[in-house]
Amino acid sequence: MSVDVRAMSPASFERARCVLFDLDGTLIDSIALIKASFQHATAEVLGEALPDEVVLADIGMPLREQMRRIAPDRAEALVAAYRAHNTAHHDELLAEYPDVHEVVLELKGRGFALGVVTSKIGSSMHRGLERCGFEGLFDALVSADDVTVHKPAPDPVLEGARRAGVDPGLCVYVGDSPHDVAAAKAADVPSIAVLWGAFSEDVLRKSGPDALIARPSQLLALLPDRPYDEGA
Repeated sequence: MSVDVRAMSPASFERARCVLFDLDGTLIDSIALIKASFQHATAEVLGEALPDEVVLADIGMPLREQMRRIAPDRAEALVAAYRAHNTAHHDELLAEYPDVHEVVLELKGRGFALGVVTSKIGSSMHRGLERCGFEGLFDALVSADDVTVHKPAPDPVLEGARRAGVDPGLCVYVGDSPHDVAAAKAADVPSIAVLWGAFSEDVLRKSGPDALIARPSQLLALLPDRPYDEGA
């Protein structure tokens, strides 16, 4: 599949100075870990393991909000069971996506500011980044602990831009979830949806990203060779 740029001309990405990434399903392959932890938690607390379509529907939102949607009166117990399983099996079930690490290094080499904007809590974010070799590569890190309003609201993306020291209008947000796309839209930041994560092409197209890519290398083709410089 070739790069599919929709609704916005490729020239809009040429103004990028900072690339912000979602974490789960975008930088790291945590889908198997997430599914296993959800199924363990729902089986333990609710007596049944929920199907994948329910488990994966709200990836990109904070865990507690996801559990409230599943069972409002058992949300805290679900969170506790999920985190216990997730912690115990984290390194075993977490995996790297082919070529993603190389793409991040290439963008850093081009001079882009880089950030991570995730709905994970801070300790889990750092553990995942370290496990997959990303720790220390990013200029800005935003976890669920750093904002009070979460994706799909714009606040986490705007906080990522602030911490990177870059105007939001010069940022791009890369993610695998409709919630990532919605957060970018709300922040007035161009969005690039990736197809190697938890969501199907049909679901992502309906969310209306500015670009949709199937391979990490396509991100390099979509972005300029160097960060945008107003004075150049």
